[in-house]
Amino acid sequence: MSVIATVSVPAAAFPLGSSLEIDQDVTLTVETTVPTGDAVIPYFWAPATAADSLLESLESNDTVSSVSIVDEVADHVLVKVTWADRVGSILESIRERDAIVMNAVGSTTQWTLRLRFPSADDLSAFYTSCLERDISIELVQLHETVDPGRNDRFGLTGPQRELLAAAYEAGYFDVPRRVTLVELGDRLDISDSAVSQRLRRGLAALIDSTIAVDTNGESPLRRSNERLGIEPFDGSRND
Repeated sequence: MSVIATVSVPAAAFPLGSSLEIDQDVTLTVETTVPTGDAVIPYFWAPATAADSLLESLESNDTVSSVSIVDEVADHVLVKVTWADRVGSILESIRERDAIVMNAVGSTTQWTLRLRFPSADDLSAFYTSCLERDISIELVQLHETVDPGRNDRFGLTGPQRELLAAAYEAGYFDVPRRVTLVELGDRLDISDSAVSQRLRRGLAALIDSTIAVDTNGESPLRRSNERLGIEPFDGSRND
């Protein structure tokens, strides 16, 4: 079974990291793509105001074969990067284990990536590869992979999924709101108190399974890491 992991690395460990030194406020976001060939992270979004400086920086980077702007939307540009055959860094470790980059966001200090590995063994081998390259990497969270046809995807129960869908369609999340908790309760034949509790729990489950990052410096799934034989990724931590 495949394994999805969110990891973070210092910006210096990522090929695009040095390019961000031009501006402390620049944040890059990787464009999710269907994997083809050996390409790893071929596209990313960047602020249009930093486009010229970014391209100049990337063109002088010896890990980059070519770089160009392929689209511009609002105040951001979509940049295409063709990497050299050997880029080193974390990208080489990703290539070696056939991992898929599901999403990634980077700044001047840190890159956070969500990666899908073919198996737990591949995740462990990826970790070992990063250590061998002296990459300080931290496992932020492991994510459950589920059958797309199952009703409990993203950690939601059936009633939670039903309520969230009904709330969205009725305009509960619009500004201003077009429906109240009482009205949602009437539609689903449950009390407004039950609606409130189910909505909070459903949102918490959805956030936890998609975008949550532990802010206490400790992975919320440390026991799962230990089960996989994965020690803390940050070499400065010994706990």
